[in-house]
Amino acid sequence: MTQLDPYGSNLPSLLTPGGRALARDLARTHRDVAVALQKLDGLATYADQLADYTAQLDVKRLMLSGGSELRNELLAQELVSFAVQGMNIARSMYRRY
Repeated sequence: MTQLDPYGSNLPSLLTPGGRALARDLARTHRDVAVALQKLDGLATYADQLADYTAQLDVKRLMLSGGSELRNELLAQELVSFAVQGMNIARSMYRRY
């Protein structure tokens, strides 16, 4: 947030309409930055968990296939479907905002 401070060092008086508008704009910008960072943190947490789940499912896929090519292919398709659904959830996570 301190990167914005140089632009606000010579603020007009808050008693003027321009000063009040500028103060509102700066407050809105600070709020928007805070919200964007929270969204990014949430998305990073989600992506990390999705990666962990995908890795666990891949290990389970190898174990369940037991060397059978057919089972391996079927389980691999399920794994890909899971990963794609997870990425779709991540893409749509903040659409409502």
